[in-house]
Amino acid sequence: MQPVTTAIQFFPAHELECKGSRKRDASGRGIAGTGVIKMDPRFAQALPVLRGEWGRPLSPNSVCRTPGHNNLPVKQGGAGGHPNSLHLTENPKWPTLGTMGADIQWRSWSTRTKLAFARLAWRLGWAVGLHDGFCHVDRRGDLGLPNLPRAVFLYGTWSGAFSPQDVINA
Repeated sequence: MQPVTTAIQFFPAHELECKGSRKRDASGRGIAGTGVIKMDPRFAQALPVLRGEWGRPLSPNSVCRTPGHNNLPVKQGGAGGHPNSLHLTENPKWPTLGTMGADIQWRSWSTRTKLAFARLAWRLGWAVGLHDGFCHVDRRGDLGLPNLPRAVFLYGTWSGAFSPQDVINA
């Protein structure tokens, strides 16, 4: 297996790339489509399936993250991510071939729609992280590691509109 380094069905490069690794224009702004993309092939195969089953567009706000961007605090323009995040393009802890996680924007969705999406992702084998602004999905279950089981969990700020058990017990 080889990492996937290009756009995939339903998801153009600018949605998948590490925003912090983009080349900069003369004014210092990142140029969309020039950042690092490196996805585990199992993730790259499963994400379009999730989108296809959902039947409507998904807008990821974070997919690939280089270690440098992930570890840089938000106040300094980084992601402020966990050092073992499954968003990482190079993961020091887990045996991935690249990114295995995505944050899907859902702040404007109704509670009913959020619950339906989380349940679909769970049914399709994704781990699901609940946050008010986005739904974190990852393919940790594909790694088959007993110390990293697939789960539904709270991921930062969550209003509690529904519980992890509501997702699992659909």
